[in-house]
Amino acid sequence: MKTQLDRARWTTIAATVAVLAIGACDRVKTELLEPQNPGLVDPTAVNSPTAALALRVGALGRYKQLTNGNGGESIWQYGGTLADEYKNADFSSDRIKVDQRLTDDFSSWNYAGTTQSRGFIRDAIAAMRTYAPDSAAMIGELFAELAFFEMTMADNYCNGIPLGHTENGLQVNGEPLTILQVYDSAANHLDTAMTFSARGSDANSVFINRLSRVLKARVLIAKDKSNAGAAAALVANVPTTYVYDMTFSSSSGSNGMWSLNNSTARISVADSVDVVGGVANVIKNALPFASANDPRVPVCNGDQCSPKVVAEDQVTRPFYVGLLYKGQFDPLVLASGVDARLYEAEAKLQGRDIAGMITILNDLRQAKPTIGVTTVPPMAPLSTPATADAATTLLFREKAFWTFGRGQRLPDLRRLIRQYGRSQEQVFPNGLYFKGGSYGPDVNFPIPSSEAVNPLFHGCLDRKA
Repeated sequence: MKTQLDRARWTTIAATVAVLAIGACDRVKTELLEPQNPGLVDPTAVNSPTAALALRVGALGRYKQLTNGNGGESIWQYGGTLADEYKNADFSSDRIKVDQRLTDDFSSWNYAGTTQSRGFIRDAIAAMRTYAPDSAAMIGELFAELAFFEMTMADNYCNGIPLGHTENGLQVNGEPLTILQVYDSAANHLDTAMTFSARGSDANSVFINRLSRVLKARVLIAKDKSNAGAAAALVANVPTTYVYDMTFSSSSGSNGMWSLNNSTARISVADSVDVVGGVANVIKNALPFASANDPRVPVCNGDQCSPKVVAEDQVTRPFYVGLLYKGQFDPLVLASGVDARLYEAEAKLQGRDIAGMITILNDLRQAKPTIGVTTVPPMAPLSTPATADAATTLLFREKAFWTFGRGQRLPDLRRLIRQYGRSQEQVFPNGLYFKGGSYGPDVNFPIPSSEAVNPLFHGCLDRKA
């Protein structure tokens, strides 16, 4: 079988070089550059191909908001903490409450950075369509990114998300939308991304088209599990080796997962057992990410790591350090061929072909894909579950390990409630909480009160999954 490894890499490009590259194959992707500060740009310089390309690079840099938009803390880390990927290891009562599933309007968890990123991307799209209209793949990539941010908002926040925007310099307030409506918006933008990227047959156009297809498949399944067949058809030709990475550097910032776990030790890779009052306590529904000894989520106990890592609060033990992203500038995966295979496996589940689902999952376990800088070795095959319910549990467990720390666990837990008829007591961590009290009922984040400047917004429509 032909092996193909696609990686998204951006390098800093001088504006004069960027102009020459408009019609060329764009082989470098998503270096996390801070966007231009509009206050430092001469207004006469913004209406040109050079400026359009600079806006594009800056817009792609907004992916950084997903993992370290606020001093290393952002929605991927705290979505994983609200779910069961990470647990709190610092002193902040606000962050402890997220871990305890008692979210409140105390912090946006980078809601502002996430929603504002849409504005940066929209501006870049407008500039590229005006001043570099022949750069179809580049424009398609921006539409895919716009969809990614909208999808992320629907993944993490409550019903009632306003999708406001700026039009001709004027703020257009958004009506509160359900998460399904936000997914619809993302799906429409991905259709546009596929249309633009399909205009070329060069390697970069194919690369962006595959990105758009993987993301569209994810959005389709997020909307309704019955869309799994259509999702599988979209990604049938995406190689398992395909990877679209978010990269980091000393000039653009650190990997946010590394920052909060490996560096500042504010969050630990979570496990299915905690110590409460000196007694081991099983956390209902939590997966044993730390203790499973699974090569997809490699860890070390902080006391035994080299160098030793101690939790910021000095008391959370064991503190588990993730080794999937053990380097400060290791890349994070945004979309991949592994995702594509998981969508195909869910399509088999929806088609009541459990054996077919297991075949896909077992083939994936033998495929040795690379996640970040880690190549996953072959793993033992899975047995075929006896029931559809057991197959569902197995699929979501496999997906949790394959996509650990990539912003997919919280929306998948919500889907188990919304689409598969399970209760939050059957899905989310429940029982005694290791820092006192018990886990709460929250399954998403509220839209913060900072959105109150929008006169159309009056809080979450509801807090349902």
